[in-house]
Amino acid sequence: MTEFTLKRPTILVAEDEEFNFLIIEEWLSDMELNILHARNGKQAVEICSNRNDISLVLMDIKMPILDGHSAATYIKEMQPNIPIIAQTAYALESEINHYSGGVFDEYMTKPLDKELLLSRVAHYTQLA
Repeated sequence: MTEFTLKRPTILVAEDEEFNFLIIEEWLSDMELNILHARNGKQAVEICSNRNDISLVLMDIKMPILDGHSAATYIKEMQPNIPIIAQTAYALESEINHYSGGVFDEYMTKPLDKELLLSRVAHYTQLA
């Protein structure tokens, strides 16, 4: 009998607010994921440049050192197939359009909706 283990998908949560990260981590805790945390855009870029196993990035737009849009641009240049979902408090269509341009695969406005987040993570990590 051959034994094998399924590889758990790895996601990167780029979020500078610790409380927001802890909520996301708690919501995703039942999904059999490896969850990485970047506290700013620069860390997110560094993590993605050193790993090839990231299935999804949840990217806050407003972060210190390097904003989420710039970080997503760098990540897509290195690894264009990684889906990136923007997490943003910018809810106006004009503000969302300002940050569009193909870098983000989707947008989710804050406060995040738990069920929507779970369904999008499941979709992108093939856990649906």
